Amino acid sequence: MNIKRLTNAVVAPAAICLAIGLSACSSATSQGLSSRQFDNPAAKSGNAKSQPSMDSVPVLDLALSVNDAYAAIPHRRTAMDFAASNAPDQDKRYLEVAFHLIDQAIRLRVTAYQKFSRTDGGDPQLISDLDRVIDFLQNVEAPAHLTSYHQHLQGLSDQRAFFAEWQTQGQQFQFGSPDKLGSHPKIQSASTALREAYQILMQEYPGEGAKNKDAFFDYHCALDFI
Repeated sequence: MNIKRLTNAVVAPAAICLAIGLSACSSATSQGLSSRQFDNPAAKSGNAKSQPSMDSVPVLDLALSVNDAYAAIPHRRTAMDFAASNAPDQDKRYLEVAFHLIDQAIRLRVTAYQKFSRTDGGDPQLISDLDRVIDFLQNVEAPAHLTSYHQHLQGLSDQRAFFAEWQTQGQQFQFGSPDKLGSHPKIQSASTALREAYQILMQEYPGEGAKNKDAFFDYHCALDFI
């Protein structure tokens, strides 16, 4: 686990955030994680899933842009080049939505960690924003062969649970500092799920070019806390 401070150019001096070490993420291997359903308590139940569409994907009203959020970790960002991808069109439509939501979630997790680290009360709006992203993703229908990948994105729900616990406990929360965060069970399970999601894409699309394989890595590694 590599832990670094946020760059001063992006955040206030008092704000602290975790960095994801490339060496830690690059060692991700299959750990036998079973497919699990999202467990977000605020998610709507019974809604019919729909084919993914970028027209309805949420864009969050946050001060940090996607590029600023990656820089704050800091982490390299490689955007998926769908024009160069040899994946089926249905897969590309789904992945475009999934990767957009991952970028939004990265903005959220960086913003939330900054704010929770420097305030006692946290921010319930950021929890609500996490609910919005997770709820949208839960109601997206993935191609059949990407169902396991889609379920592994439940790492977002585990991150939400972490911040919700921090929101509830305030100053009593024991896992907010960089040296303690990685020991929280939800952060560990989120990390496992996201690493496994990356491995699934690498197995499903072995013929993708180097840039798109870098993109697979960067999306999931940047969202991972550890």
